[in-house]
Amino acid sequence: MWHGNCNCFLLQICYVMKSRFSLLLICLTAMPVFAGFGDKSPIRWGKVSPAEFSVKPLGSDSAAPAVVLCDFGDIDISNRTFYTRHTRIKIMNEAGLRYATVEIPYQKRYRHDDFYKLKARTLVMDGGRVSTYNVPAGQIEDIRINDHWSKKKFTFPQARPGAIIELEYVMASLDFEKLDTWYFQREIPTLWSEVRIQIPSPFVYLVTFENNRPLSPDEELAYGERLQWLYNTRSRSRRMQLAQENELLYATGESRLKVWAMNNLKKKIIMKNLPGLSGSFGDQPVTDLYPRVRFDLFESSGNLPRSFKPLILTTRDDYDTKGEWLLMHDRTAIPGYIHFRLKTWPQYNDNLLEHERFGKYLLRRPAGTAIMDSITAGSRDNLEKMAAVYRFVRNTFRWNGEFTMYTGDDFDAFMRKREGSSAEINLLLINMLRNAGIKTDPLLVRTNDLGIAEKMYPVKNQFNHVIAIAEVDGARVLLDATSGSGDLNRLNLKDIGTRAWIVSRDNPGWIEIFSQDNKGTRDEGQGTRDEGQGTSKKGQKTRDKEEGTGWYKL
Repeated sequence: MWHGNCNCFLLQICYVMKSRFSLLLICLTAMPVFAGFGDKSPIRWGKVSPAEFSVKPLGSDSAAPAVVLCDFGDIDISNRTFYTRHTRIKIMNEAGLRYATVEIPYQKRYRHDDFYKLKARTLVMDGGRVSTYNVPAGQIEDIRINDHWSKKKFTFPQARPGAIIELEYVMASLDFEKLDTWYFQREIPTLWSEVRIQIPSPFVYLVTFENNRPLSPDEELAYGERLQWLYNTRSRSRRMQLAQENELLYATGESRLKVWAMNNLKKKIIMKNLPGLSGSFGDQPVTDLYPRVRFDLFESSGNLPRSFKPLILTTRDDYDTKGEWLLMHDRTAIPGYIHFRLKTWPQYNDNLLEHERFGKYLLRRPAGTAIMDSITAGSRDNLEKMAAVYRFVRNTFRWNGEFTMYTGDDFDAFMRKREGSSAEINLLLINMLRNAGIKTDPLLVRTNDLGIAEKMYPVKNQFNHVIAIAEVDGARVLLDATSGSGDLNRLNLKDIGTRAWIVSRDNPGWIEIFSQDNKGTRDEGQGTRDEGQGTSKKGQKTRDKEEGTGWYKL
């Protein structure tokens, strides 16, 4: 897992960095290079040229606090996913010292992520000689974030303007369906960014390069047809045709979005001379604008060795509920022959409705008829009923600040504690609205600080929040009991400007929640609107993986 995101960056670039590299205009537009690769890495530990200390960004990035000299990542998939990352940064001024403190979040539960190697050092040029200051292993803190996440944290010693800081680690992860995204760009300029992936024969991955290029409706249709071909075509015929097309499944005309269906192949993607990009772009996180590569498992089939079992178990819908230990001791959990395939949206929707911590949560009886009658007493119509139920849930149950898609606690335990995550509170709201006779469905949201949700196929764990969509007098209304407001027309600010999925047996599909200025929602293809604004709540928590100083598994 990655944390904290042309031709190969040949070693001589690091070893003999000529003075012309100090004159690089970082504002130049970077073009990606796609290729296979050998074993030679673009950067080596212990091999730093004195010329690297002379690198200076010019042009619009002349005041940059730091420069990424080289950012190299490698993904090797076997019975675990092995992430290797090696990053070298030059600190330009005092403001750049914030990059000298590093946090690397990782999933500790079920030993999902294990560090095999973690080393860091500061390099200082002093009187024409390079002095090295290593980060002692005893000064690398391991800090618990919550039941799922922890983080490694340390500070580079002797960091100062002009110094180079360098980090390298190897992590063995149970990431399988969804690998960490590699981001080529950062808020500071990057001279060289490269990622490699090696995919063995049992697996087929969709490898997607995106360079800030949303698809038009016609392009979505064309890409959807290619995905459907991938689902419908037998593996042998599929492999033969993809081989003729260099494994390319789909690409836009100018190649700013390319998708490969890769099996038993290696690939590297390199970008050079990327400008720093930071700031606010409305509801959109800046990372949505960075060129990136995503990796999603499409298919796995065959008789795999027992050592692969922990990896395969993560594809089960009940993995988060039962956990690795129970499933490892369940002989029926995995047969000898494995066949996994990326779900379609209808399959994903149906699975959610049957999920113990989602759809079945909606079937529990939260209150008797007498209590429901007392909550809605005096309501003259469904709009007033809806308002009464909303106020009851908001005033009776306390949000613990966590955005989740699935419930954590047992239903009865949550009802006793009267405190829970966004999923527990809003699924209860949906449950009670249904019991009050109001048609209501769950609406899956990827909060706006995490970027836009993938629309073409279901990506594992891309949603981190659930709210309610109710229908009253022919109008659709969105409700979020985590908004901190008793006003029905106010949502949580993190709901605004997102693309959300309606989980429904009858009418599943996408809906867009307009930005605060637009004050409404839109069903795709229908253009209907519901009134709604945003409000904030202090103490909100985003997904812990996104916290830190920008270091990720990749």
